[in-house]
Amino acid sequence: MNLLIFSYALAAFLFLFSFYLDSSSEKGQNLFTNVAMASSFTALFAGISVHLFFYGNPSLALLLFRTCLLCLSFVVVSLFRFSISIPYNTDNAFIKVINWLSLLFCGYLVFVGITSFGQDPTGAFIIGSAMVFGVIDGLVLYALIFVFAFPALTIISLLMRVVGMKSRIYRQRLLFVTVSIIVGFSISILLYKLSFQYPLAFPLIPFGLAVMLVLIYQAISVTTLFDRTLALATFLNFTVLNFIFSVATAAMVLALINHVSSIVLLGILLIIVVVLMLFIREWVSQRMRKYIRVGVEYEAEIEAGFETIDYTSGGAVVIQRTVELLDQYVDCSSVDILVSDEKGKLLTVHSTSNSKNELVISDNNAIDFLLSYNESVVLKTQAITTHLYADIKPNLLSIFDLCRADAMILIREGHRIVGIILLGPKKRGGDYTEYDYSVLTNLYSSFFLIMYYLKNIANESVVLTVDREIEFSGQIITSIQENIDRVDHEKIDTDFITRSARKLGGDFIDFIRLSSDKYLFVMGDVSGKGLNASMSMVILKSVLRTFLRETQDFKHLVVKVNSFVKNNLPKGTFFAGVFGLIDFKTNTLYYINCGVPAMFLYTAAYNNAIEIQGDGRVLGFVKNIGQYIKVKKITLNPQDILLMTTGGLIDSTNLRGERFGKARVQRMLMDNRTYPASRMAQFLCDNLTEFVSRELEDDITVLVIKYLSK
Repeated sequence: MNLLIFSYALAAFLFLFSFYLDSSSEKGQNLFTNVAMASSFTALFAGISVHLFFYGNPSLALLLFRTCLLCLSFVVVSLFRFSISIPYNTDNAFIKVINWLSLLFCGYLVFVGITSFGQDPTGAFIIGSAMVFGVIDGLVLYALIFVFAFPALTIISLLMRVVGMKSRIYRQRLLFVTVSIIVGFSISILLYKLSFQYPLAFPLIPFGLAVMLVLIYQAISVTTLFDRTLALATFLNFTVLNFIFSVATAAMVLALINHVSSIVLLGILLIIVVVLMLFIREWVSQRMRKYIRVGVEYEAEIEAGFETIDYTSGGAVVIQRTVELLDQYVDCSSVDILVSDEKGKLLTVHSTSNSKNELVISDNNAIDFLLSYNESVVLKTQAITTHLYADIKPNLLSIFDLCRADAMILIREGHRIVGIILLGPKKRGGDYTEYDYSVLTNLYSSFFLIMYYLKNIANESVVLTVDREIEFSGQIITSIQENIDRVDHEKIDTDFITRSARKLGGDFIDFIRLSSDKYLFVMGDVSGKGLNASMSMVILKSVLRTFLRETQDFKHLVVKVNSFVKNNLPKGTFFAGVFGLIDFKTNTLYYINCGVPAMFLYTAAYNNAIEIQGDGRVLGFVKNIGQYIKVKKITLNPQDILLMTTGGLIDSTNLRGERFGKARVQRMLMDNRTYPASRMAQFLCDNLTEFVSRELEDDITVLVIKYLSK
């Protein structure tokens, strides 16, 4: 009797699963939902029939058992119809008629051929039957048709369609559905055999249906192809492991039921056994994946390769190195790189097949759709099978067909497209797998950096200047930093100094004029050294102005910048600095601290310099930073001075290992408060140079804002 609770729990699970399928499955998959719902009633009536028999109502138990067999036959015939309809959701009227006739015949069999339901002296459940048509036992005929013939016909039909199916992804789906059906029915037959030795296992026979349905759902949800090793791992994981651990768990549960009389203790032990078996199964599964995929994983190697790309060597070399990495690790047969121009077109800048393609962005709604859903990597198999892409499928496939590609990487900047990288089919007949999709997705920041570089080379912008002027020390950084909206207002005197330790660096400062009385400024440090850091800095300066066109909210602007740093810049990049908004009408400074290490305010009223930065959250670490940052407000009065520096200045050390520190910055502010902003910044940098007595080890930036009048 104790196992009946598992039968009811199984019925409840299948019932909820059918509702989940009804709400989330693709249109046209109602046949699969019907299979799940009929399976839930099969499990429910199996449990109730046993329950009624134990409570002394054999006639009603027989009626419910017959109903259980009817539901099982509905599962089987609906499964056959489902196997015929997938993957295109076609419905054959002839098959539908055959199925309904089969169900009517099943009704005749169970009410004429099944005569009793009970137990023999050993406790095993027995099903009494009568001859039908005077030639064959009713139960035997039922088993031949609905337990063996229909499932076998379903499996044969699926295998024949696997052979004839042209689409690789659909062929894979059909094959996995076939395996799922074999596994599910095998488990149910095994449980039926086991019930002769353990009679209370009888109502658990529908457990095989539950396993089958879950596996089928997984099979029809797969949108990427598996390579051989991953297919083997999946097969072992979903079949052998599930089968072994299901049987082992069932055996342990039965042993506990036979030896433990206390219901409370039994429940506790059952929970412990199930949790322990799940833990062991996951541990074994991880070890199997580790050893089966030896020689296949390449994410670490290709990521390290992208980090070695030398952007000072020119666009042609950057492209060549990118193609080499994709060819070596992804094993793609071709690479086509298209970048956007100012006229709304995607133009080919490189093609290993020497094709020159042009795609008008406005003519393809698929691109706008992918931008809206923030999709970066799409495989052709996903374009074919994913229901989300149903409305844009023709246009999406046209992009793949443009270069005969099987994978696409969409590079975006906000809601604008920067470019597309199209990868051809894999060499030697291989397929793009879930692992490939994961790696390409994780490498998005590297692809973004490359594409942004190429786009600006094509447009001859500032990154092209990097190629031309990299050898001229800090000139490039100077030209970039000077490309700001200098504050020209009678109420303020402001200036800054930026020095790079290695010619090019990541220290970042920008002023943006919002109106005649409002200016936005940003100062900080993009992590890293050299050209990679300066590339991230250049990109951040560009997207900051893009985001300003999209939002008027000061805090939301910082949130968007944080998301961009985390999702688009190379892995591990962060930004420590401050965002400020000066409103000259109200003589107010609004600021958000994002990890600036030193921020001092001198107030003439108190003749003192105080540290005001407080706690700050560095951008690029936390996914949703909105709850961690706060807008602060300062009312500016005449002769108030705001001085900010990046970490490179206060962390610099002299030959004795002493830090320059905040105290020196504070003292320099007090000693030089009567000088103009430019002199104050220069004095601080000169003092640092004298203090360290050697070349700088880190980039430094000093910003001084001196308020003159109300």
